[in-house]
Amino acid sequence: MRTPRPPATMLVADKTFFKPQSSILHERFSGAYRSNFGKLKVPYHPTLGPPILSIIICPSFNRPSLQALSGINVATDPDCQSVRSDDSFCYLLPQVGDSEEVERYEKGGFHTVHLGDLYNDGRYRIVHKIGSGGYSTAWLAHDSQLSTWVALKIVVADKSAVFEEKVKMCHDFTSAWADGRIVTYSHLFNIDGPNGHHLCLVLPFLGPSAYTMSNFLRSRIHPKLVRSVISQIARTVADLHSHGLCHGDITPSNIVFRLRNLEHLDDKGIYRLFGEPRTAPLETESGEVPGLEAPRYIVGYLDFMASGEDLIRDEVCLIDFDQAFLASKPPQKVLGTPPGFLAPEVAVGIPAGPASDVWALTSTLLHLRSGTSPFAEFAMDAPADQMVPIAQYLGPLPNSWGDPIFDKDGFPIKDGTAGVPLSDFLRPEKLSLRDAINQIFDRPPDSLHCQNPPVRPQILREDPYPPCYETKFWRPGSINIDGVYLRGYNDKVDEIIKSLPKISKHEADLLYDLVSKVFVYEPEKRPSAEDVLRHPWFQFQDDA
Repeated sequence: MRTPRPPATMLVADKTFFKPQSSILHERFSGAYRSNFGKLKVPYHPTLGPPILSIIICPSFNRPSLQALSGINVATDPDCQSVRSDDSFCYLLPQVGDSEEVERYEKGGFHTVHLGDLYNDGRYRIVHKIGSGGYSTAWLAHDSQLSTWVALKIVVADKSAVFEEKVKMCHDFTSAWADGRIVTYSHLFNIDGPNGHHLCLVLPFLGPSAYTMSNFLRSRIHPKLVRSVISQIARTVADLHSHGLCHGDITPSNIVFRLRNLEHLDDKGIYRLFGEPRTAPLETESGEVPGLEAPRYIVGYLDFMASGEDLIRDEVCLIDFDQAFLASKPPQKVLGTPPGFLAPEVAVGIPAGPASDVWALTSTLLHLRSGTSPFAEFAMDAPADQMVPIAQYLGPLPNSWGDPIFDKDGFPIKDGTAGVPLSDFLRPEKLSLRDAINQIFDRPPDSLHCQNPPVRPQILREDPYPPCYETKFWRPGSINIDGVYLRGYNDKVDEIIKSLPKISKHEADLLYDLVSKVFVYEPEKRPSAEDVLRHPWFQFQDDA
């Protein structure tokens, strides 16, 4: 008998954290869809067919979410146990919370890692999992030679050769920067495993990413700290540019908070601070025992907030230089930057440059300040996808760009071969950056007026971040207003979100002035990173 899959509604909810609003576009999805988050498992009902999923566009930065509108309860309907798709799924999703894309345990994919594994002739011992990305997993390990804690970043086999070439080039430029703002490897080696030959980078053990701490209803960063974080990164980017180097992949995921010194800790001390590793067997869809290409179990990510101690510093650093390039020798291929942060000129096939970094920096700024990205939509997987919301905000493309042509995968075509012109899938609806900025919401006080006529609702906070982070981070999902948590999406939650305190008019005006200077099509018209750093928004003072 086939192993039942986890409830479909849970699978969808775990992939999206977006606010529903009134503008709805209905699209049919069946089977699997691989997005930046990996494959979404969408139920296929044998009688009703594929569910209609509603892409609900949030006016605040066009942020979408999914709702199943098939008329059935996909979480409990016994017929919703199969997936119809050209792509087959090998594995069930492990129940360990956030984890890597398990379908990438395949030839050319992730290396199989288990707790206690030893690497580099026994020097590094695996103790916990830090996180993962599209091309790598990151593990907390103890360095027996230096008696220190390090992060091992193990790259997928089919990207290791390219990554190694790039990181070595960037290491030559960045290793001389001893101030900690730029993170590069201290050592690298290779691992041979069942899925191929993997590059392994030895990196310092750092804290959570800015993306983890600013993710709409999951977590938010206080405005004052946002300005500090972006100021630090803008300074770093300006210094890189002054040395002729572009980062190429500035996103919230590549900005990481530093941790306080942990060198005195043993394994028990690590587990006390970050929690014991959560593990779950990796099970196949078919019920068969996984092969050697898969680990015996999946490890959940460590929890930086587990102990309640003040471990996360205000200082951040810039990581992942695998997309970096010399400004004098821009790459001819589209950067691997997630589409939500990719500059429009790069998306249509024009070589990247310092101005592309500035675009990504400013997109990151808005993501950290609002919890969402202005040009990101659900399942955005290719440069062509990003051009749709960009055109809605910025208007028609420059005449000199013509009507860019994209291939079937959504990447620009330069040689004039057959493809799809961008104009074929642009939307006529216009969006306003100023309106979107005005809708940025902040943490509510202990009481607020949420209804009309105004009343004072009861506000409770359950499972908030530890008190030591009161002035740094807040968790919207921990707030209960009159019995309703800011989790999931329904009309009541939507009304509460609308009533939450908004960004002040003064800050909104400053922020719009900054982003409107950067969000222009022509790279030569954008300010430099140094110019961005001098903008008055960074000197704005509030009570956060």
